[in-house]
Amino acid sequence: MNPIVPTRNIIDITDIDKWHEAQKIQKLITVVDESCNNKMVKHASSVPNGTDSAEALIGLFAKMLECLKLRSSSEDDVKTLITALLEKPADMTKNASLIKKTRSDEIKIVSRRQKDSHYQVDVSKDLITDNGRKIFMVSCYARDAYLGRYLIKRNYFYTEPREKSANEAYDEIITKMSALKDRYYSEVIGVQSISTQLKAILDGVISELQSDDDTLATNIKR
Repeated sequence: MNPIVPTRNIIDITDIDKWHEAQKIQKLITVVDESCNNKMVKHASSVPNGTDSAEALIGLFAKMLECLKLRSSSEDDVKTLITALLEKPADMTKNASLIKKTRSDEIKIVSRRQKDSHYQVDVSKDLITDNGRKIFMVSCYARDAYLGRYLIKRNYFYTEPREKSANEAYDEIITKMSALKDRYYSEVIGVQSISTQLKAILDGVISELQSDDDTLATNIKR
């Protein structure tokens, strides 16, 4: 991810938004660490279902997800995620690192008519590290290029063992967004369908955790 205050004092609001999303994940890691330090649970996967310590950690984690506006598809996914977050590599570091961008693309859909909106879709895969743990964040932010307002913001999170899934999700988004652009230029769809198809594409992406912010947008005519 680019520095929040880059050279020439130009601030990219997308980088700020992604930084805030990274902070959410670091808070979750802190919750798991503190729970372990308090001996609530050593490994979520090794504690029998139904025990007080396991249920307490899962319940706390679920509440944190709700407060941070993150979601997982099922309770089983929450248990698996906690287990993954508990695992640390041998060369762990104590302090959180800066987020380092590993992949990034931009897709621009320029309107065929002057009165219609342009669209800009920013897709990236970033690495978040905290206390030796690694989380991959795949982000897709689509905005109206005229007003700069977001139509859709999606962030998908993958633990280190699932980096392959993170790359597949990134490739899926790029491929389908490019196809959407081609359909628009080929006049298969009109500009009014772009925002709904953006959402449909992103709804189909699977991850361990997801954060989304959808805005119902109408095409702005001039």
